[in-house]
Amino acid sequence: MTRPPDATVATRISKGYIKVTFDLDQRFERLKGIWYNNINVLFNIIDGLKYREAIFLRKGTVHRCLKINKIDYFKLNAKRYHFWDEPLNIYGSLAHYPNMPMFSHNIKEKRAEMDSFNEEYLDYMTGYDFLMDIDNRDLELALGSLLSIKKIFDDYQVPYYCVFSGTKGFHLKVTYEDFDDDLKALSFPTLAKKFKQFSYNFKTINGFDDIDTSIYDLRRIAKTQYSVVYPYYFVALPLSDEQLAEFRLEMVTLPYLLNRVGSLYKRGILKRPGTKQGFSMLIKDYGEI
Repeated sequence: MTRPPDATVATRISKGYIKVTFDLDQRFERLKGIWYNNINVLFNIIDGLKYREAIFLRKGTVHRCLKINKIDYFKLNAKRYHFWDEPLNIYGSLAHYPNMPMFSHNIKEKRAEMDSFNEEYLDYMTGYDFLMDIDNRDLELALGSLLSIKKIFDDYQVPYYCVFSGTKGFHLKVTYEDFDDDLKALSFPTLAKKFKQFSYNFKTINGFDDIDTSIYDLRRIAKTQYSVVYPYYFVALPLSDEQLAEFRLEMVTLPYLLNRVGSLYKRGILKRPGTKQGFSMLIKDYGEI
């Protein structure tokens, strides 16, 4: 098992890399258990997974096609897939599947059901969120890029939110509900293609080298908000403008957040105000160059 960082000793950004001093006991595993059993945390996690495909994932292990729309479903799948015993991260799809079927507990039957779903998933899709992934081995550079990117999004009055990715960067997201009718009129494959072209142009024109432009496929998944992310045990936390302005890694550690867990009740994604037309105009201005 990856040894967790002791944030109280030396969690910091130094020389462009995440540097940690490791606590050799299982303290952070215990803190993870406390975190996931807190009702305020669970409410925010379930809200992020509602009507989406949930995935438990680590290198070499993938449990897909999970339906986690309720706290009881989370507990059931956590037990079924040994979530408490393995270093599994929680992901959610960018696609919306409100009518995604429940899958069998029988491994053989589930495999057949998943094969069918993988062929027919487009028939279940009702939405597809926009994601911009900003990654850099130097987290300070990733943060600087995000602040510059969000300034452009603010100028266009785009309704977006920002999440720490849990490792080396940040996610900027716009939910499908905030698309205007012109974007929603596009087929989902066409929408994904448009987002890919937009991100490539946006990255090239503005010189944001740490934007990942390879992520625009319809089965794309992203870390679930408020989940604990291995290997460093940081939390994929939605961040306000104030938090971004004075961001430090301590803010996304379990000891820090568990001391403030009461404030997380219905905290949500901290979406910035904006208009549907603002996002559409941004896509148009960069997508048609």
